[in-house]
Amino acid sequence: MNYYDEDIVKIIQITSVLAGTILFILIFITGGYFPTPPYWIPLSRRLNTGFVLCFLLMMLVPAYLEWENNRYVSAVEKNLPRLLRDIMDEIQSGVPLMFALEDASRNDYGPISEPLLMTMNRINVTSDIKGSFSWLGEKLVIPQGKRLSLILTEAYNTGGNLRDILESSHEIFSILSDFKEERESLSTPYLYVIYLGLFVFLTISWVLLTRFLAPISELVGNTNIQSADLVSGFFNLNYYWAVLFWASVIESIVGGLIGGKIKHGKLSRGFIYASVLLAITILFFNSRLFR
Repeated sequence: MNYYDEDIVKIIQITSVLAGTILFILIFITGGYFPTPPYWIPLSRRLNTGFVLCFLLMMLVPAYLEWENNRYVSAVEKNLPRLLRDIMDEIQSGVPLMFALEDASRNDYGPISEPLLMTMNRINVTSDIKGSFSWLGEKLVIPQGKRLSLILTEAYNTGGNLRDILESSHEIFSILSDFKEERESLSTPYLYVIYLGLFVFLTISWVLLTRFLAPISELVGNTNIQSADLVSGFFNLNYYWAVLFWASVIESIVGGLIGGKIKHGKLSRGFIYASVLLAITILFFNSRLFR
């Protein structure tokens, strides 16, 4: 489990946007499309799908990085209270703080384990306790990690008040972790609503295209209907397919970003949801249901 620095994430986001834009322009040129009346949008299903795949390409790698970072942060926040609890138990049984940390560094605390083990090795080599704890806080990235380094430094310096310091810190970290889990559990139903909304829209699109517009398209091809001018020659089934397809694309992207904002508090965390919804839209509109 890795954490990608914000600068790296931004560089990859910019690179993905540039790659998607270049591919978009290439498809635009090689596809021979130029906006013309009366439709203004491309009628080719392959061309429309190619354009949307460019958007998916722009989001896919940033979505993976955001997903990995979110997993890392969640794992650190979840394991911090466990780490403090184990250290408290060791200290209550009469083990000194540094020995308790040494024992804890051999246990599994997710992404905390490796930096903690390296911190203890640094302390053994350099004897720089404060600097090593500060390094641990930097490696854990999140604000709680820096608080942990301050707590361990203060606990080492105070000596006699170890139990009180660690117990109050454990309580604070547990409250923060429980609060985040509760917030995410309460916001999860809203994310399901977004997925359900897209499913309903896709179903309506299928009904409109196959049960309503497709029969009208067949009528347009009838020479008697054409001679009577009962249906306008403007009617083109691929045009309505493209309109509904792009409407679903917009709903997928906007819905996914809003889902990330609701569940995690950041629009960029919604890239993963937008990518999934967009992939569902592409597969659905290019399936045998519309052939």
